[in-house]
Amino acid sequence: MAVVETLVGRQPIFDGDLSVTGYQLLFREIDGPGSGDDADGRPTPDALLGGTDNLGALVGAKKAFCIAGQGVMSGAVPIVVPSERVVVEIRQPATVDESVLAGCRRLRDDGYTLAIEDFRWYDGAHDLLEVASTVKVEAASLDPENVAELVGECRRCGVEVIAQGIDTLEQMARCEALGLGLYQGYLLSRPHSAPGRPLAPGRLAGLRMSAKLLDAECSASELEEIVRSDPAMTHQVLQLAGIGAAGGMKRTVQTIRQALVLVGWRRLQSWVALLLLSDNGEACEEEIAAVLMRARMSELLAPSAGCVPDAGYTAGLLSTLDVVLGMPIQRILDELPLDHEVRDAVLSGTGPLGHLVADVADFQLGRLEQAARSGIAPDTMIGAAVEALTWTVGMTSALETGRDLP
Repeated sequence: MAVVETLVGRQPIFDGDLSVTGYQLLFREIDGPGSGDDADGRPTPDALLGGTDNLGALVGAKKAFCIAGQGVMSGAVPIVVPSERVVVEIRQPATVDESVLAGCRRLRDDGYTLAIEDFRWYDGAHDLLEVASTVKVEAASLDPENVAELVGECRRCGVEVIAQGIDTLEQMARCEALGLGLYQGYLLSRPHSAPGRPLAPGRLAGLRMSAKLLDAECSASELEEIVRSDPAMTHQVLQLAGIGAAGGMKRTVQTIRQALVLVGWRRLQSWVALLLLSDNGEACEEEIAAVLMRARMSELLAPSAGCVPDAGYTAGLLSTLDVVLGMPIQRILDELPLDHEVRDAVLSGTGPLGHLVADVADFQLGRLEQAARSGIAPDTMIGAAVEALTWTVGMTSALETGRDLP
């Protein structure tokens, strides 16, 4: 029987301060019978909810929002994921019958938080509000004439409202005016430009780097992992490596390891101390995750594209810095001592390395049909995406908690 792989995508859910409170998980089984789709052709996550609890590899310490399939709703697939780790989403049925309510009550009585997807008011909808804690409403369908009544009724029942599908600033403004406190959509999921100043590395990453530099037994590979985990730190290490002796030529580098060697141990100690004293802020959590995932995915796929893995990581990371730093990519690259292969890959997308990074970028943006320049098989691309997501969650969690880096 063919091996079945699951493509996992996640979309963050933000609170009013635009901090991530949880992630909507999307699933689709491929390359085998039993695709996991239900009668209407939409993918279900029953394989995850009813299997081993590995949500931590996908969402870290945040909650996962998972749409329940027929197996979970009927009780045929018991959920093994702990109730504190997941919000079970129910697709609002055309009519609310007793079988639907029975499934919802069973899940609620088992301690699971329920959310109603694409909630709309109609006869019988009040019964759903009695068993659910959260409802999701489509931002595009928020009719000013009746949405206030719908939101008010939800609040009277003690039900929280998430505005989903926010794709424009106008939709976001309308949701904020209604006093909605939770938001989800493409507008918020993609990175946003920061002010045109250098991005300060995260203080936690700097502290860990400083501690490692004081450890006589610290290896170059440990330093490299810490630097790789923070886009701003990578940017500044590359800048430092490019500064030669006084009056000398600027040096060029291709990998982070090479840059660390050129910078030198003592210089790194002084540099990290300076960073800790002059930390001016951080990129948001979701921006860092998007950057790291592209870099790691480019690294994993590099051998399949005939590229060096380290160069794949560096090029993948640099390809996102224009958004994170809020600066033109040409200006950023002019400040870095990159060799021609990496520079051309990032700036013009040429050569095998450029094609690889462009494919990964298209894959991240959901343009799967365009991610074909490198000739990498779709299942290989999907496998790398899942592995990169798992690594990214582990890396960001390690930096937040001080655990060992993955």
